[in-house]
Amino acid sequence: MNKINTFILFFTLNSVAQSNGAKYWLDPEGNEVNHHIMELVKKYPDNSMGFKKTIDSGLIFQFNNPKYETFQVDYSYLKKELEEITFKTYNDSTVFLISFFYLDDICSDWHSNKMTRSLISSLKEKIYNGKGKFEKNNIKLICLFENGITLQNTIENQKEYFYSDSNSFFRKNLFLHPTLCGTFGLIKPNGQTLIRNGEYDIFSMNKHLKPEIWNLIFNKE
Repeated sequence: MNKINTFILFFTLNSVAQSNGAKYWLDPEGNEVNHHIMELVKKYPDNSMGFKKTIDSGLIFQFNNPKYETFQVDYSYLKKELEEITFKTYNDSTVFLISFFYLDDICSDWHSNKMTRSLISSLKEKIYNGKGKFEKNNIKLICLFENGITLQNTIENQKEYFYSDSNSFFRKNLFLHPTLCGTFGLIKPNGQTLIRNGEYDIFSMNKHLKPEIWNLIFNKE
């Protein structure tokens, strides 16, 4: 992890730790951790901060989600699902870069179960500005929101890229672990899929497509 991403993660974890919504912080073994949350990042570099909402509306955070996951998917079927969600068509060489938002995530002020037009506009401006650089290389950025999160936007707009995973297809099949600050997914036409759970940015995620990095990851299997 580079210094910038480490700083962002440190700031995020400390901000969330001070939030009224954070009830319990647990290490991977289930032991409660009240202080020095960043020590978990150093001790378990392959993990990310998972969370779940309890019956009493409290949030339990546990540093036990995998940071990276790999899958082999049916690209044609997945592409068809995305076309139905987005009302768009994609060619068979399209690489999909998906940013997935989980219900009840309190990562930042940009994360909400009610995504207003103002929130969506701010999120696009601050986080996803520059996505056009990817599309020049036939990489399509799509932001998916877990079913239960409402979006105040016009999905029929051809420039839109924020959508609801209303049938929970992607939540059930790819984005399996609710993680603080969401998850990125890269899907290539050959079906190779890389999942990155936790705080990250689209430019760092895009770098995984470099052959020397991608092949190193998938040749390990």
